[in-house]
Amino acid sequence: MAIIVFLKTPFFSSTLLARCYCYYNVIRSASVASTSSLPLSSFLHYSSRHNRFPHRHPRRNPRSSCRHRHHLLSSSFVVGTPIDISNDRRRKVPLIAQYTSSSSSSSSSEQTMIETTTTTTIQSVEQSITCSDGVSLAMKCWRNFDDGDSHPPTSPSTPTRKILCLHGWLDNAASFDRLAPLLLRSLSDAANHPNALPVELVALDFPGHGLSDHKSADGPPQLLAEYAHYVAEFFDATGWGSAADGQSEKVVLVGHSMGAGVAVIVAAAFPEWCRALVLLDGAGPPARNAEDAARHVRAACRRRIRSNRTLFPDGGRTTLTSSSSSSAAAKRYASVDAAVEARLDTTRRMPSDQYLSAEAARDMVIRATVPANDADGDAHGAVVFRHDPRLQWPSLQYYTREQVDAFYREVTCPTCVLSAEDGWPVDARTVDAVREVLKPAYVRRLRGSHHFHADPDTVGAVVEHIAEFLSEQNF
Repeated sequence: MAIIVFLKTPFFSSTLLARCYCYYNVIRSASVASTSSLPLSSFLHYSSRHNRFPHRHPRRNPRSSCRHRHHLLSSSFVVGTPIDISNDRRRKVPLIAQYTSSSSSSSSSEQTMIETTTTTTIQSVEQSITCSDGVSLAMKCWRNFDDGDSHPPTSPSTPTRKILCLHGWLDNAASFDRLAPLLLRSLSDAANHPNALPVELVALDFPGHGLSDHKSADGPPQLLAEYAHYVAEFFDATGWGSAADGQSEKVVLVGHSMGAGVAVIVAAAFPEWCRALVLLDGAGPPARNAEDAARHVRAACRRRIRSNRTLFPDGGRTTLTSSSSSSAAAKRYASVDAAVEARLDTTRRMPSDQYLSAEAARDMVIRATVPANDADGDAHGAVVFRHDPRLQWPSLQYYTREQVDAFYREVTCPTCVLSAEDGWPVDARTVDAVREVLKPAYVRRLRGSHHFHADPDTVGAVVEHIAEFLSEQNF
């Protein structure tokens, strides 16, 4: 099958070429040539009256319409001394955030203060657990109560409502920095939740992301089921979802993008843990054609052999760590601002009209970078990304459509699907499977792009709809 794209444009750029290539990969991997890829809820809300999908008017956020505009946004922050994001940051240091739905914020490695007119205080604490295989799993914890315990998450004996958030590929727990306090505030509203218990929310860093450890040289760096294993490690370590009375201790899973795929797998494999499922611009595990299985294995093996020689020149006797640049060849950025701009530029090359605010990019970049120490031990303001470089390898294994449908059928908890107008495109077969097999109870299409839950202009609406869905489920 050949796909020919005719471009009528006064100029031709590498960005345009990259976008066309991304669209080609999306269409090729899903084997959908007859239907354009649109955001998920565009299909779920299709018009039966006209027997067609609604027309999607082109939209572009003003922040993404001009490259110079991104430079202005990223340079408007004052960047101080590069922070030391080493393993020592995993100390249990309480963080305090005061919030409101419309506020400006400033972030640092130790404390975030958002000045508001409300007196409600949300505590955020950095935590980590050591998994059964020795991997340290980092997390950010928020709660809308104070019981004198400075080390959340709480034990199963504490009567609280619990929410676990799972981030997307190459993101980290900081992508929930804006959503978490706003959602907890909304769920604390006595008018809507008169008999509500306190709420605690945890956002994990998957292995290889954020502050969590990297996998060993022989460990599979990127399999969705492998990430589901570490979610299971979290439940085992904390005791979440294990209450004898059942419903009160079940956990709400919130997954964004790749995290949505992991959340579907966890909800299907461990229904006893899950009270509700919230998917943010994600439809679950990506499905691939069974006929391509051998090709995927071949590509993954060849890339792994070639890259391992660079990453592990001593034959794997050393381990990649999240507190270092992971590789002597890691790309250096002159400053945090430069790393933020690189993150924004990556988003511009994604399929559809995706964009990302400089504020959200900065939140994630600060957690995702470490100083790039020179020979004299001084970083001179330069940083490198700390994520495991193997995350960019092709996966060794994908699920087939039949397997993804099987996961959907095993999800027994109520499901909410929120997608962005300018989000990640989803093929028609996936949309049909979500609608007919997963059968979500709550579906909405919202203004914004793929990170609408992290961008300050759109997070409010995301929180509003999550809270409405949870209220319908008597959360």
